[in-house]
Amino acid sequence: MTHAYGDVNQLAPELAKDGNFRGFRLSREGALLTATREGLVDAWTREGRVFMGTTPVQGVPETMSAAGTAIVLTDPSLRFTVPSGLVAVPISVQVCAHHTTAKHAQFFVLATASDSFTSGGDAVAMPVTNALIRSTTQTRTSAVTNVKYSDTAIVEAALVGPRCLKSYLKNATATDPTDWNPEYNILKGDPMVYMVGPASFLVYVLEETAAVEAEWTMTWAELDPLTVP
Repeated sequence: MTHAYGDVNQLAPELAKDGNFRGFRLSREGALLTATREGLVDAWTREGRVFMGTTPVQGVPETMSAAGTAIVLTDPSLRFTVPSGLVAVPISVQVCAHHTTAKHAQFFVLATASDSFTSGGDAVAMPVTNALIRSTTQTRTSAVTNVKYSDTAIVEAALVGPRCLKSYLKNATATDPTDWNPEYNILKGDPMVYMVGPASFLVYVLEETAAVEAEWTMTWAELDPLTVP
């Protein structure tokens, strides 16, 4: 009989040198940790590394942008900064608009290589909670900064090295659905990036003839940088 053993490691992950043997990593339940997106997100969630940002009051929409016909990169609807010394992986963003128009609407998601936050944002901080729900005090707290929504307009500096992760347009046609619930989700095939701070995650929601009033939920993972032995 052959036995395979893994490594239950609750410390920061390390990179192994070429030519060295390395044990399989296991969760505390004995599940093999894999590099699939589903496996990574599951492991990060179990370790308390996944966080959720939502509308401050559930059921009450907030302004996400003024009316317009084109995305302005320095005026996002949602955002957060990844500070130096932290690695973040955006997982999902979903927006539910409380009204739509018969005109164009756009949804745009960017990751950048700098902390571009300048000013503005909500008067009430966006609630950020850990996706690991338990009553103990051991749950991690989020280390990202300037987690903002645009009930008060957000102002960003010029973006550095922006990467487009999602671009979606609702055309103004008679056959358009009346709902407007765009989504970015790495578990549904959208691009996945590792953001090494300083960096910014930016979401834009725009309608042509009316300010967007919407609810939202977004999730991301916060990781320690890989250490080299």
